[in-house]
Amino acid sequence: MMIICKGTQKNNHLEKCTFLHDGNWGDVELIEHEKLHRLLESKKCSWLGFDAPQTFGKFSGRDGKRE
Repeated sequence: MMIICKGTQKNNHLEKCTFLHDGNWGDVELIEHEKLHRLLESKKCSWLGFDAPQTFGKFSGRDGKRE
């Protein structure tokens, strides 16, 4: 599973993070990356967390909707 970091929000501006992990939730790499962002958090900077982009589902044949 591909897991990405959503980045941070500083002074109402989004800052991207290039972290990309091919693995599972709870892997050491994810925990260490989260710790890094948590150490840098402040009142003006907040971490947005991780996300797992949705893959294209199987099409049902009706207007391209997923089953």
